[in-house]
Amino acid sequence: MGKKCVYLSDSNGIHDQRWRSALALMGWDVSLAVTDSHTPVIAGPITTTRVKSLANCSNPIIGLSWGWDLHASEIRQSAAWLSRLSGLIVDSGPTMEIAISLGANPDAIAMIPWGIDLNQFIPIPRGEKIDLSILSLRAHEPIYRVDTILGAVSHLQEKGIPCSLTVGNEGTLTDTLKRQVDDLGLHHVEFIGHIPENELPALFGKHGFYVSAAETDGTSVTLLQAMAMEVPVVVSDSPGNVAWLKNNPEPTGRLFVLGDSFNLEITLLEAMNFPEVTKNMAQHGRTVVERDADWNRNIWRLDHLLASHLV
Repeated sequence: MGKKCVYLSDSNGIHDQRWRSALALMGWDVSLAVTDSHTPVIAGPITTTRVKSLANCSNPIIGLSWGWDLHASEIRQSAAWLSRLSGLIVDSGPTMEIAISLGANPDAIAMIPWGIDLNQFIPIPRGEKIDLSILSLRAHEPIYRVDTILGAVSHLQEKGIPCSLTVGNEGTLTDTLKRQVDDLGLHHVEFIGHIPENELPALFGKHGFYVSAAETDGTSVTLLQAMAMEVPVVVSDSPGNVAWLKNNPEPTGRLFVLGDSFNLEITLLEAMNFPEVTKNMAQHGRTVVERDADWNRNIWRLDHLLASHLV
């Protein structure tokens, strides 16, 4: 009998496709529906209605945290069933701490960072100077606070400091963000929509900074991609970002106060004015990603976890 599992999610985005592709690569026959009472089920995000409906399912249920689900403020109202999971996949230390505090069994948790393909994201040689060409790639949704980045760009341009912003991705706030650009009178701001993953390395290589103002994060894949490319990163001080940037022998980037566009402006100027320090941080970032976020290596932890629940 072959290895069979079920993958359930409320979405069908690039991250879902990555998980399913990885499972297939490891020899798993992946179904998208529960058809028996014994096949292990991987289900996420943790707080979605579809996943919570599995609480009384007789199959082994392995929760797949997407980071933001366990970091969200309303999680305590919807996570009572965590203690009944057969297993739980988390992406970072802070996410694991939250899961344990909510009743998840520590022995049933596997930490598998949402890593990246290191063969695809390779540093591109850069000049000595660092310019304020900023790249944002988070979805245009409230929790990612892209408007904070627009605010920082406004402060910089009001002072006559040359800077540009490329805004990738889309979402429910795209039109609102475009209106904000017009209202603030910003220039050199370009919205480019969704970018195929194979085009991202060249896009990273054209920018001086990667910036994320996200409210909640476990492990941001685009942050890891920027770190792998040795692009200087400036991100909000949410617990997940702190773990990747500060909980290492050397810092791998700079943090700014969540929601504070003035602090983001100051942090960007500091990074630009101390290019040697900034580049050293970026180089350490590549080292950390190589050590902890190699997707092709990390994903095999899932194979072991699933196999332990086969009947």
